[in-house]
Amino acid sequence: MTQASKPMKKAIGIVLLAGLPALAHAQAPTHVPAIMQGSADAAVTVTGSATSRGEPAAAKSPAPVNTGAEPGASKAGPLPAQMPPAVQLVAPSAPLDAKERHAVILARRWRNRREMPQPGEDGVVRYLFGATLPTVVCAPLQICNLALQPGEVVHDVQVGDSVRWKISPSISGSGSEQTTHLIIKPVDAGLVSSLNVATNRRTYAIKLVSTQRDWMPLVAFNYPDDMQQQWYAYRQTVAFGAAANRLPTGENTANLDFGFQLSGDDPSWKPLRVYTDGAKTYIEFPRTISFTSAPALVALDNTGSWFSSGSTQIVNYRMLGNRYVVDRVLDRAELISGVGSGQTRVVITRDGTR
Repeated sequence: MTQASKPMKKAIGIVLLAGLPALAHAQAPTHVPAIMQGSADAAVTVTGSATSRGEPAAAKSPAPVNTGAEPGASKAGPLPAQMPPAVQLVAPSAPLDAKERHAVILARRWRNRREMPQPGEDGVVRYLFGATLPTVVCAPLQICNLALQPGEVVHDVQVGDSVRWKISPSISGSGSEQTTHLIIKPVDAGLVSSLNVATNRRTYAIKLVSTQRDWMPLVAFNYPDDMQQQWYAYRQTVAFGAAANRLPTGENTANLDFGFQLSGDDPSWKPLRVYTDGAKTYIEFPRTISFTSAPALVALDNTGSWFSSGSTQIVNYRMLGNRYVVDRVLDRAELISGVGSGQTRVVITRDGTR
C-alpha cells in the first residue's frame, strides 16, 4: 500500500462511521413503543453527548408517542401502548346528613352486636330473634337448614346474590306444628350476601357467608313472643282452674263442705246442692224457685226415729237469689211446703263427707 493511499482509506472509514447511525435509524420502525420510550430518551442523550464532543451526530430520534400520561410518567415504569378506559364499578357514595349518618350508625351497631347464638337440641344453633343480625355460614357441596317458627308461613324470599346462592323451601311436621325450612346452598366459597324472608308473622334479615369447609347444618331462632305465649297460657290455665273451682256465687269449692244428703219427697224445687263454709249453710234451689212458693226451713234435733223426724227448731235464714243462706251449720234440717196431708217434705242430713 502506497503512502498516498493511507489518508484516502482513513477518510473513507470516517465517512462510513458517520453514516452507520443514519442507516440503522432508517431500518428501525417508524413508531417507538411506549415501553421503549426510556431507551429512546437514553439514545437521544447519548447522541447529544456525541455531538457535544464534536463527533458526527446521528439523525434525530422520532417524537415520543403520546400515551396520555403526564410528562415524565414513562420513566416510572413500562406502560402498554394503549391504556383501556377506566371502568366505574361502584358509584360514589351519596352525601349523608346528620340524621342519616346516625341511622347508619344505629344499623351498624345492631349488625355487629355480640349476641352469641345458643345451642339447641339436636345440634341446632339458635339466635334470639331481633337481638342482632343472624349469620348462616355454609360451604359448597353442603346444605344449611334454616328453620322458622312452627306454623309460620313464608310470603316472599329475596337474596342479594340469587345467582350464586340457591334458596329452596322444605316442610316438616303437620297441623299447628308444621314448620317451614329454608334450604341454603352456595355454589362457591368466599361469598357474602344477605337474605330477606317475609312471613305471616315477621320479617327476617339474615347474613349469608360461604367458606371452603365450615358450615352450620341447622339454624333456628328463639322468639321473645314464645315466652309471652307461655305466660299467657299459664295465666289462662290458672284462670280456668280458678273458675272451675269457684261457684257462680263466688265461693271457692276447695273451702266448702258438700257432705249433705237429701231424702224424702222429690218436688220440682228440690235443692240442687247443700254445702257449708264452716260458718253458714247454703241451700241452692233450681232457678225456677222464683216462680213457685218457697218451702219453709226448720232445723231438726237428733231425737228423731224411723217414725218421726224429731223436734223442730227455728233457724235464721234469708233468701239470696235462688239460695237459702242459713246463719249456722246444719246437721239435720227439713224443707216443708204445703199443709196437712198434702205437705211435701225434703230432709237434709249432714254425713260429714266433703
